[in-house]
Amino acid sequence: MLRRLYTINFIDAFIAGATTVIVPLLMLERGIDLATIGIVFAAAPLAKAVVRLAGAAIVDSLGDRVIYIFSSAADFLLSIAYLFSTTATGFAAGKLLDGARESAIWSAVRPSLMAASPEKKHFVLTDMLSGRLVYNAAGSLAVGALFAFGGYDLPLLCLVVLSAYLVFSSLRLKNIHKASSRVRLSDFNPFGRSRKFYEIAGVFTLGGVLYHAAFYVLLPIYFSVLGFTLGEIGIIYAGYFLILGGTLHVITHRRVETPKAAVAGAAIFCAGLVGVAFAPPALAPFFFLFMAFGDAGLAVLWEQMNYIGAKESKKRATDLSMLIMPCLLVTIAATAVSGIAAEAFGFAPIFLLVALTEIGFAAWCVRLAAMD
Repeated sequence: MLRRLYTINFIDAFIAGATTVIVPLLMLERGIDLATIGIVFAAAPLAKAVVRLAGAAIVDSLGDRVIYIFSSAADFLLSIAYLFSTTATGFAAGKLLDGARESAIWSAVRPSLMAASPEKKHFVLTDMLSGRLVYNAAGSLAVGALFAFGGYDLPLLCLVVLSAYLVFSSLRLKNIHKASSRVRLSDFNPFGRSRKFYEIAGVFTLGGVLYHAAFYVLLPIYFSVLGFTLGEIGIIYAGYFLILGGTLHVITHRRVETPKAAVAGAAIFCAGLVGVAFAPPALAPFFFLFMAFGDAGLAVLWEQMNYIGAKESKKRATDLSMLIMPCLLVTIAATAVSGIAAEAFGFAPIFLLVALTEIGFAAWCVRLAAMD
């Protein structure tokens, strides 16, 4: 079952990597302006917020199999939505499905892995993440290559076929994270929880709120504005995911200590992002790829916070969903205004703000890890 779980995750990651590159540029191609793109992309965190709570309740009450089936079906439907959409409304439907898919699969995968390999602690989570990132890279690279032969339609048609196979694979999966006990509404009460809970929720919000808008909305468009084609942007993002996944794999297996991951991760990520903002266009991709080495350190911190927050929980999926909920809610607003802000102030001020939030995220993670 674990092998099938990894297969489902890696195909899902491939589709996610492909859509990360193609969707914002496809929207520009079909005449949708930057401000509207930001608003449309806010649909994803909105769906994440809704689905995360429901998905967590299902995982803890019924097991994780049904969630993998749902996320696979969402991959299939969003591929169709992107293929045929010509309006902002159609793309918004696709982004709602995209957010629902991502939220659903992550509401299940962490509890599944923690149940299957408790002895590996948070490193079992980063090991899965490193593998997903390699397939993110493959998706980004494939979409650029397919675009050269068939424009936007060919890569999207391939995603429809691949996601149909994903649905078939998910139907053959059995529960890995077994049902624990029925989830009640009181389990979603954010009040009266521990200080550790509130601090981890806070650190997620700080680390994720601007990262999403920058990485998934603004940076692909920024490279397009600099004159790079879809194929070239696909290669750039593929390189990023490969470096991120490979570096994360090394950090995971060497079990790098939290302070080292935090200092190196924040310094490298922020230096690279500043370079992207101010370097000549020809050098911007190289600074972007440099960011990936630092992003790996930040990813380890993120998964460590998930592990610390849920390791003693009897309803892991539910508690993990509550920890990420403030981040998702704030991200909705941040993503919605990202396009408007970029049009008003330019890309550089937003990238600088992202760098500052990631420095704060890293410092806060070090503090929480030391207290655990």
